Amino acid sequence: MQGHDAIAQALIDQGIDTMFGVLGDGNLFIAEAMMREHGLHYVAATHEANAVLMAEGYAKATGRLGVATVTHGPGLTNTFTALIEAARARTPLLLITGDTPRGAREHLQNLDQHAVVAATGAGFEPIRTLNRIAVDVAIAVRRAHVERRPIVLNVPLDMEWETDVELRSVGQLPVMAQATIPDPAALDVAVGILATATRPLVLAGRGAVRADAHDSLVRLAEALGAPLATSVLGSGYFRGDPFNLGICGTVGTPVALDTIASADTIISFGASLNQFTTDEGALFRDKRVIQCDNDPARIGSTVPIDAGIVGDAASIADTITEWLTQADHQPSGFRSDDLAQRIAEFRLIDSFEDKSVDGAVDPRSFTLRLDEILPEDRTVVLDAGRFMLDALRLPVPDPQSLVTSHAFGAIGLGMSNAIGAATARPDRPTVLLIGDGGFMMGALTEFHTAVEHDLDLIVVLYNDGSYGAEHIQLWNKQMDPAASLHHWPDFQSVMGALGANTVTVSSLADMDHAADAITNRKTGQPVFIEAKLDPAMISAIPR
Repeated sequence: MQGHDAIAQALIDQGIDTMFGVLGDGNLFIAEAMMREHGLHYVAATHEANAVLMAEGYAKATGRLGVATVTHGPGLTNTFTALIEAARARTPLLLITGDTPRGAREHLQNLDQHAVVAATGAGFEPIRTLNRIAVDVAIAVRRAHVERRPIVLNVPLDMEWETDVELRSVGQLPVMAQATIPDPAALDVAVGILATATRPLVLAGRGAVRADAHDSLVRLAEALGAPLATSVLGSGYFRGDPFNLGICGTVGTPVALDTIASADTIISFGASLNQFTTDEGALFRDKRVIQCDNDPARIGSTVPIDAGIVGDAASIADTITEWLTQADHQPSGFRSDDLAQRIAEFRLIDSFEDKSVDGAVDPRSFTLRLDEILPEDRTVVLDAGRFMLDALRLPVPDPQSLVTSHAFGAIGLGMSNAIGAATARPDRPTVLLIGDGGFMMGALTEFHTAVEHDLDLIVVLYNDGSYGAEHIQLWNKQMDPAASLHHWPDFQSVMGALGANTVTVSSLADMDHAADAITNRKTGQPVFIEAKLDPAMISAIPR
């Protein structure tokens, strides 16, 4: 067979059945062979960065490997921001890229692709020789899973056109994940701290979710008499538990923030404890902190800790619970009936005064009403931007139903993440929450893909006519915020022309129209809801 057919077969042998991409002469024939010969589900993006982001959204929504393909030179360099986002988010992803022919030094698109990839934090795996095609592909896939980051599979174009290639299939290489046995000495320190805690708290991040540690953490919390909380990426993990405080950090509820502030000990599982979870350290001040993670490099890397345990979240929690039981430890009174009642009776809408004005809705009230009219079974995708402080209040059924693009602080990545997530989960609607700046930067160009592939997508635009994060900085320094304001096109006309069923929400009464559009949405016609916001009102409200 020819080289491109062999590479295609090697990729299919790795279980790849869905791929996102932009075709060029460096990857065209590999993708064509995968579609023609093997029935690959291929989703064509309009820009290479978006193809990678679609694959990342697919991976986050499923826990499977995300796969994308681009051509050489500018095709690869266009993925730069997306690769950084995926690398920092620790998303397992395979990017298949062509490379210019070996020896073609004068080729216009020739460059050191390894150096480009290395600068993003992604890994690089070249196909070295024709008789190693299957091995190199299998190694690249395994690396993506084990290293939890994008791996770029680099394929020289001349190799694709070699003839009489004999593929020596190796199948899928085992990931061979092994549980790390927690250090007894570290466990002993942690148990000693917990045994004397009077107001302990159990915190779970996405690492605990990946470890399937839910039941173990609930048992530990019961043994400690501790309420439960999560990072943003653990949203929904303890949904329904009477002692679930929800998100710990800057977007936490008043009940959660008051309770966490009064805790004297926090034991964290699989959470990075970043500035948002800790409110820049303020929530963790004057507390004893125990951090548990399967990556030793993450322990103590962001906040001072009193104990650190390397290992699997479930096994650590089970061991601590067993030790406490053997010591006849009695639960603290922190998990009280009064706390359960405060959690049950809390209504976010009662915690603020609605600031809607003529022609503009309060984003907090809008988000709460949005929750009421959306199907409960949903995937929620959040772009980055100032609006997300309100949008993060939208609940999700479970952590894997939340896809964020916040690891690199870039805006405009959400639409492509949403297309990947909607491709992965066609059984439920995908709800994209995005600001107007991010929408113009990266979403408008890719919306056609959602229409073309009949995706069940609901796009919610928080439109304040500005770059909100910049607006607040100018406002706070008593400077003219005009430079942050933009006069965008008529989104309703544009999105209607692209195939959306559009709704404008300039008052809360308009939410009835949004509800009708969501309830009666049709295949191949995404819903577009534009919420009109007042940038001055948003900027003036303290969070």
